[in-house]
Amino acid sequence: MGHLRYSRGRLALIAVALVSLAVFVAVCWSDLADLTSQLTDRLSGGQWALLGAASVVQLAGHVLRAARTKVVVDKVRVGSLAGQFRHLAIGYLFNLIVPLRVGEVVRSYLIAKTLRISFLYTLLAVVLERLIDVVLVSFAFLVVLAFVGGPVSGAVPVTAAVALVVALVAIAAFVAFVRENRLLMRLAWRASSWFNTDLENRARFKLWSVIFGFQRFVRERRMLARYGALALASWLCYVAAAAMVAATVISTLGDRDGALATAAPPVAVSSGVGNGAPGSYIDDIGGFLQGSTDLTATDVATFAAAIWVVTNVPVVLVAVVAVFVNWARRISDPVSGAELAPSDRYVNKLGREEDISGAMTHFLDTYFRRQHLSQVMHRLEVDGNVSLVRFFKGGSNAVTLLATNGAGELFVKKMVPLEHAHRLKNQHTWLAERVDHRQLVTVLREQTAPDHYSIDLEYRPSSVPLFEYVHENSLAESQAKLAEVWEYMYDHVYSVEAVEHRPDVRDDYVAERFVLRVRAAAQSHPALAEALKGDRIVVNGRELDNFERVLERIYATSMAWHDIALFQPSANIHGDLTVDNILVDLPTRDVLVIDPSDDNQLRGPVIDFARHMQSLAYGYEFLNEDEEPVVLDARDGIPEITYRDARSARYAELAEYVTTEIMPRRLLPAEQRAVLFHVGLFYGRMLTHRVAINSGTVLKYYAVCIQALNRFVEQYDTLAHGPSDETLGGEPREEEVLTR
Repeated sequence: MGHLRYSRGRLALIAVALVSLAVFVAVCWSDLADLTSQLTDRLSGGQWALLGAASVVQLAGHVLRAARTKVVVDKVRVGSLAGQFRHLAIGYLFNLIVPLRVGEVVRSYLIAKTLRISFLYTLLAVVLERLIDVVLVSFAFLVVLAFVGGPVSGAVPVTAAVALVVALVAIAAFVAFVRENRLLMRLAWRASSWFNTDLENRARFKLWSVIFGFQRFVRERRMLARYGALALASWLCYVAAAAMVAATVISTLGDRDGALATAAPPVAVSSGVGNGAPGSYIDDIGGFLQGSTDLTATDVATFAAAIWVVTNVPVVLVAVVAVFVNWARRISDPVSGAELAPSDRYVNKLGREEDISGAMTHFLDTYFRRQHLSQVMHRLEVDGNVSLVRFFKGGSNAVTLLATNGAGELFVKKMVPLEHAHRLKNQHTWLAERVDHRQLVTVLREQTAPDHYSIDLEYRPSSVPLFEYVHENSLAESQAKLAEVWEYMYDHVYSVEAVEHRPDVRDDYVAERFVLRVRAAAQSHPALAEALKGDRIVVNGRELDNFERVLERIYATSMAWHDIALFQPSANIHGDLTVDNILVDLPTRDVLVIDPSDDNQLRGPVIDFARHMQSLAYGYEFLNEDEEPVVLDARDGIPEITYRDARSARYAELAEYVTTEIMPRRLLPAEQRAVLFHVGLFYGRMLTHRVAINSGTVLKYYAVCIQALNRFVEQYDTLAHGPSDETLGGEPREEEVLTR
């Protein structure tokens, strides 16, 4: 037979427990000797047997308490009652020998470690359990004093009343936090923001886990009823054990004295914060009983000594055995060398097989700031309908997340508030009509709820963002992927019609989607309002025309204003063809287009090219990832914006490729020139949303908008002013009609 081997953690637990117990016995040796002498001199063999029976009842109360804790913990991961009882006994051992109820922390740690679940959730479950005990016992004790009689002055009733109030306030605060009280959530968000990014994520994830776990628990009324029944049953055992001890060791015991004797020990056990040193414990009970009963000093001393023995000795003996023997049902480890599937990794948010807080950064930030869709996602998670795997930052009113339904299916979920449901509904319809396109993401289902609308899309784990692909592969391969995207769009999506000149569409589009939105954003963002002042602005060291002035130049340059209204319409476009919305499926090397947003008044391929150049020419994806501060200053009275332009050299190469190779074959010269205007418009129209989701990026987006608009109008400095030479009488010349 092999030798029994313990882990380092178990050896440390054994050593600390035994050494601490030895120190406790040495320090309290005199009190223990007096206690033993008191009992051996006064009790007969039959009385010792009755004390043994009371000890069994007391241990039965502990088993019921362990079962009570198990009700809360099992909602996270099911363990054994024997394991819970083992941890409870070890906790009582440390409560006895160490002040300030350190045993509750030890017990919580052992439960969390054994079951691999959240320590904070387990600790708060134990703390809440103890607070409920204080409420039950303090209230019952005050009732006994009111109806049976006892000291109406002195520290005991005041202590019980204070303990009751403090416990109720603490429980109320905890309930308010779990119910997502706005003030407490804001405080949690602010307090966690003091840490570095990693600690901030971990702190928020732990706090959210507590809210998530307890909200799931309280939804189960049967579990709540079971928890309450076990709490009452455990205390009935404790009270019964105290009554048995009183009846055993006190020779003459009336009803009133018996009630007070029975009430005294639970109060001392439940509300005390010190350790279980027998001298002070016996003095506390003795002082109360001698001042409120007719019992003799000898009876009181014997009772106090006996109740200390019944309360502590049996559970300590169990704990000493428990530190050597693991009674907990073992949780099997993942297969060696195998990674957990995402569905296993994220379904149980209170499990602690690995740290997943980094994948939930944006969700945690928006959740504690009480953003609506994050609250919706939280509720879906609590209800068990969906489990969040990853939360993506969005550039619109929608949020996008990777989720699992617990059945092993991973899918992408997009959600919008009901007031924007029509936009996402359009995306669902657009994709559903093209379900046979292998280059398009497949839409799985849609859901309409009272406070949101959502669609679920297929998730291809083998795909990577085009952003990563172009930065990890050669320029030639990257160019080929861009060409493949445009071939797909022109072969399968667009239905390009004859060139139109639509000044009415242009005017409505520019006013509603651009000018009004920039001004609306400035009303809620003081720094943007300051940047808009004046005719000129400096961006990254270059002086440019500011918003109002560059618009005036565009309006006054007839060819520029004309070009914006000239485009090849298409009944169907993608509408948001940034690099962010293109994936590459690695096994097949096929492109995969996602997130259509066909909601523009001006509808033609020029819009998709502008979205494309929003990424390649101005680094949209880099702007979103960069968290460095944007500086607003003034140079000689002119507003100045300085930000980090992190666009990569690869993006610059691809922008040149699209501009010189793809656009000339697909767009009219007027459309090619107008692309820059649309790029500036897109950055400007996003400002209202950026104010809401990340106000720190507003000035950066505005700066890019101004740069694009200036570049657009500067094109015409080398061209003849006046009506576009590409048209005659409002119709395009024959040479402008592209051959397809």
